[in-house]
Amino acid sequence: MGLFRGHNTTIRENKISSFTVSTAEYGSTVPEILGTTRISPNVIYYDDFTAHEHRQSQKSGKGGGSRTTTITYTYTVAVILALCEGQISGIGKIWKDKSLYQYPNGDIGLTLFDGKEDQHPWAYTAGKHPDKALAYSGLAYMAGVIDLGDSGSMPSYNFEVKGKLLETGDGVDVNPADYILYVLNKIGLGGIEIDGIENYMQYCKEADMLISTPSDKLDAKAAREIINDIANITNAYIFWSNNRLKIVPRADRPVGKWKPDKTIRYNLTPDDFIPQTGGVCVSYSRKDSSEIYNRISVEFLNRANAYEKEIVNYQDSDDIKEFGVRQASTTQAHYLYTKTRAVKLAEELCRKNKYERVKYTFKLDWAFCRLEPGDLVMLNDPLMGIENQPAMIDSATEGTDGIITFTAISRAKGVYSDAEYDVHENERPLIDFNPDPGVCEPPMIFQPPALMTSADNEVWIGTWGKDPNWGGCSVWVSDTNQYYKKLGTIDNRARYGTLTKPLNREDTVLEMALNQDSFTSVDAESAKNGDTVMYVDGEALSYQTAELLDDGTWRLSGLVRGQFGSEADYHAPGARIARCDEAFLKSGLANSYIGKTIYFKFTAFNIFGGMEQSLADVQTYSFKPVSVQIPPPDVEVLNVERMSSSIRRYWWKYTYPEPNDVAGFILKYTQGKELNWDAGIPVQEGLITNQPYETQTIRPGTHAVMIKAVDQNGNESKNFAYCLLEMGDLLQENVLFDKDFGADHWADIQTSGLVLASDGYIHARNTSAMWHEAGRRLWTKPTAYMWDTDFAAYEVTGEFIAPASGQLWLTTEIEGPAIVYYRQLLKGSTAEELWKQWSDKVLVQAGSTIQVKIVAKNSSVQETIVKSLHAYIDVPDRQEHFENLAVPASGIELPITTPNYMTTAVRIDAVQGSGVVRYPKILSRTPCRIALLNEDGNQVAGTVDITWQGFVNETV
Repeated sequence: MGLFRGHNTTIRENKISSFTVSTAEYGSTVPEILGTTRISPNVIYYDDFTAHEHRQSQKSGKGGGSRTTTITYTYTVAVILALCEGQISGIGKIWKDKSLYQYPNGDIGLTLFDGKEDQHPWAYTAGKHPDKALAYSGLAYMAGVIDLGDSGSMPSYNFEVKGKLLETGDGVDVNPADYILYVLNKIGLGGIEIDGIENYMQYCKEADMLISTPSDKLDAKAAREIINDIANITNAYIFWSNNRLKIVPRADRPVGKWKPDKTIRYNLTPDDFIPQTGGVCVSYSRKDSSEIYNRISVEFLNRANAYEKEIVNYQDSDDIKEFGVRQASTTQAHYLYTKTRAVKLAEELCRKNKYERVKYTFKLDWAFCRLEPGDLVMLNDPLMGIENQPAMIDSATEGTDGIITFTAISRAKGVYSDAEYDVHENERPLIDFNPDPGVCEPPMIFQPPALMTSADNEVWIGTWGKDPNWGGCSVWVSDTNQYYKKLGTIDNRARYGTLTKPLNREDTVLEMALNQDSFTSVDAESAKNGDTVMYVDGEALSYQTAELLDDGTWRLSGLVRGQFGSEADYHAPGARIARCDEAFLKSGLANSYIGKTIYFKFTAFNIFGGMEQSLADVQTYSFKPVSVQIPPPDVEVLNVERMSSSIRRYWWKYTYPEPNDVAGFILKYTQGKELNWDAGIPVQEGLITNQPYETQTIRPGTHAVMIKAVDQNGNESKNFAYCLLEMGDLLQENVLFDKDFGADHWADIQTSGLVLASDGYIHARNTSAMWHEAGRRLWTKPTAYMWDTDFAAYEVTGEFIAPASGQLWLTTEIEGPAIVYYRQLLKGSTAEELWKQWSDKVLVQAGSTIQVKIVAKNSSVQETIVKSLHAYIDVPDRQEHFENLAVPASGIELPITTPNYMTTAVRIDAVQGSGVVRYPKILSRTPCRIALLNEDGNQVAGTVDITWQGFVNETV
């Protein structure tokens, strides 16, 4: 064996401890892919970042006596990469950093979940992390355990997503007509009628103008913008006319089997035009020669080049030879993904630029109201040198005078059909702008619940006219029926009528006669939200299903009763009922008009706003408003702190209205955990205006504390915020006096209640001739009685003379709403003391008269029962300290200075020297004599520091 042996060397690579991802974005838009495009994913889950160790050994040195071991690491991580909304058709290419793969491919380690609604969670997470295993219903994603190599960072992924509607085009891209229909369906307009959609669909198919979702614009976008972008790219008009959507291709050359509409709608001559300013029949504007471009550029996304942006050009060579290059700004068309389609668009734009250089403006009367964008007309105006010029209507603007102003763009001359319509042999229609509007029918005037209004004391006013020429009315108001002021204008016919059958409080179906128009059914959620709200006799309700009956009346079912703060109630046949919508004029009234009669007049005008009636010719309608005021907002949160001094400090969160008319807040409490605002006891008289608010009012025990806001008119917020407060019982100290008012069957009290022999408690005097409490409805159904059983209010009072000075405190056992008061009448005083709510210990003087009162509130809900009432007087402890006190074995009397004392405790604070004193022994309490004891319990002498504790035991 040699003197030196070979050695081993280990080289260890640094181990990465964390995974880095740069493509995880919270709250990003989930795109929806129509067609085929390239997108980058969003990491929505990763877990199990794992390092895998790799060892490589190599021998070196003479005879291989030395060994070098190299340790390296590779890493894997489990990821889920969100793509888009599902269900998609599949995945094509995958770009991973600089590598390109065709899916499926085992090297990428990812599996597609296509976004079905019922897809299952990834099996990996379901097995290893079942608490994190989500199905991601409706979301297309890739999932797998990916190899990160020797890096701890996420590779850069891009996926070619084969999305939806592929079957409408060539299997890769989408027909623009189907793209538009899909967008409309997503925003709830799937059932809308679209004129020309089949023709537009055929045009796009034959022209091979197929599109896919732009990969660089995947954020949320308005449906209007998407549809307009597609219309521009495919050279089409899309507009709303006659209660439907219309779409018209602008192309004027045949493509495949598709042929353009070459029908001339009208052959227009000076006899048709209405002269413009200066007597001109047709005015026109022509593009400047510098704006007639002969080179058009279109930017598109080239699928054949990894979806990179590219630009194609189309140029008019003949025009360039004659005038030189006039380059247009680049048109962005990222819906297109092939060079062929981009060139077609560039060619179409170049043709439009050449042949649509002139824009004509002219005016026609209503005889030509059929004309719409996309229609062809033939223009003739000899004075302007215009003869048989084809033009396409570009826009139409209707004037208040019945005249329509058109703009049209020039088209290339060629073969066109004869005019479809001819109006020259007919007399021009005469529009009568002065038809009689008729009269306004008796109006519906009411005040809805405050939560439906935007102003205090708001009055809603609606009417209608039977005459077809009725166009609305002016509403006039007066408080004297002599001088009227215009309140506003009604432009729509209001819907109202009367109940034809009784509507009971619990009914969910009503039948009514409607003055005019109709009702539309909605879903249950819309009815719950008040989208079909009706008003009848103070109640707001909404319906779900509307059914027209054979006799012309309406049945409304699925009623949601008592909405917007109102209460469901009984309504008799003949009660007026209105559909609350924008047809009603709404106006708030000042408080000074409440309870006074105000007068309304309605002067009708015709559909052109003319021939308005005179105030002297219309009927007067009166109305007496009541106070219906908007309550202030609810308090959001109430918190309470109990301070060391037994003071309660209240805080609350509140958002003030704008404008701010909040005057303050009311705090109430109830005994126990009952949340009953009406039965609550005010914490203080008047309003609380600042916070925090501190008080000792609430007595010991468990209480629910509630708070509401109050505005300048005294209106309380609809709901209260609350907290539960556990005060606990007061601690007894040195009780000198205990007064039990319940002793001897409550012999020492006076009460307007009733002491029952059965349980010995004080009860309310029950009666069946008691008015309901304020705010409660007297009738809840047609057979209800005006009188009902109630529990009468009553009081319990008692008094005693305080035999000692000290702290007064009370204990009570009371069921139901009640307030406990006390007052102290000082000895020899003739002043009338105020009653105060009792909450905590208070100081009283010996010889004073202490009076206690319990006030039980009148209630139709809960009876107040007084079970016990105790009054105590105690005194606090006092202490005296003695240092270096020499105590003989026989004991010593402590030199206490407190008069009339009673000893409660003595303790040793310190022992001087090395004595064996262990604890003191009280030989007598008054006077206080003590001795010192050793550990065997024998009395011994010693010098100690002593603390005495006791109280003043002084009674009258």
